[in-house]
Amino acid sequence: MLVFDRVTKRFGANTAIDDASLTIRPGVITAVIGPNGAGKSTLVNMAAGSYCATSGRILLDGVELQGLPKYKIARVGLGRTYQNIRLFDGLTVLQNLEVALVPRSLPRLIAEALWLAPGGVAEARVTSLAVLRRLGISHLAGREAGSLAYGQQKLVELARAIVGRPRALLLDEPAAGLNHGETDELKAHIRALRSPDLAIVLIEHDMKLIMSVSDEIYVMNRGAVLAQGTPAEIRDNRHVQEAYLGQPGAMEHIETAARGRRNRVRVRAGEGLAWGRA
Repeated sequence: MLVFDRVTKRFGANTAIDDASLTIRPGVITAVIGPNGAGKSTLVNMAAGSYCATSGRILLDGVELQGLPKYKIARVGLGRTYQNIRLFDGLTVLQNLEVALVPRSLPRLIAEALWLAPGGVAEARVTSLAVLRRLGISHLAGREAGSLAYGQQKLVELARAIVGRPRALLLDEPAAGLNHGETDELKAHIRALRSPDLAIVLIEHDMKLIMSVSDEIYVMNRGAVLAQGTPAEIRDNRHVQEAYLGQPGAMEHIETAARGRRNRVRVRAGEGLAWGRA
């Protein structure tokens, strides 16, 4: 279970997250949605160790994550993807997964590097290939990651995030930049990841994807939790509709906006709908 307990994050005078509490349960796909600037990615970055919380606690299976270095957070069992792909372009797809399975002790790392412990290397390769097969991209194992199409790179990054068998998985806008066919494929993979041992956090602007795969949704607005509920409850929530568009009864427009990959809804105080190019 991944818990954000009254978490606040300030950047100088700006409060990005304001006393937010969320509970991400295993076996459940939990979406976090909200207008641009609502604080969604800040939550992910705090959990993963990129940002330090100003106050509050973040716990994974009872272990406090705030203050831990990133590699220890990964060892506790947290995996993530990024809005902007962060693969090692010059390495093969297989190698991009194998680096996530690096030995946890220096002596073991040296032994494997010198081929004094080939069993560990072989095990990492078998595990990595199994994950690639699971996502239908094992045929790309020997290709350089930088040579792949954008949609394929997204799947490689997802594979790298799950190869270490995390207890919590943070997916930060995984469908950004994908076409409809690629999004449908990603949707199937996310659904297949649902497991009693895995807590999944999905941050997305694609409302059609959110509504079709999520079991529970948190809505963020101006750094605070505005609403929580099932997709049906969130769809009918007047406060959520107003936070997105400044007017009630327009959830279909939210979905239309999200499907236009180049568009983003930007909310301004006292104004209605404002469009901008991403």
